[in-house]
Amino acid sequence: MFPAPPLEGFIVVVQHRPDVARCIEGALSHAGATVFVVNTAAETIAIMIRYQAHLVVVNTHDVDGLFNEHVVFAAFHRGCGRICYSETFPKNGLITWARWVDIREPAAVVVEEAIEWRRRIKE
Repeated sequence: MFPAPPLEGFIVVVQHRPDVARCIEGALSHAGATVFVVNTAAETIAIMIRYQAHLVVVNTHDVDGLFNEHVVFAAFHRGCGRICYSETFPKNGLITWARWVDIREPAAVVVEEAIEWRRRIKE
């Protein structure tokens, strides 16, 4: 019997630039996650709620330039994990409730953070 992938049954919503989103989607999918890729903050929240996502991965701003602070707040309110995969990270505001991963790090670091979040919610 083979072990299950570490993120099997884990639902993630990714909202990022298309090139970054594809990279993260591939890495998370390879680890067994079900991944939804979206473009805007509103789509992120809608998909997060509809599919009861376990984790959201966002940039600091959506494709329309809207600050993703309210996405992070909505995820926090629902008990959903939060990763901000970006160049910089604000010092203040609700987005600081997300785990920041420097975008210069490979997508594998996002996967490691997702696995760690999953481990925490299973305890």
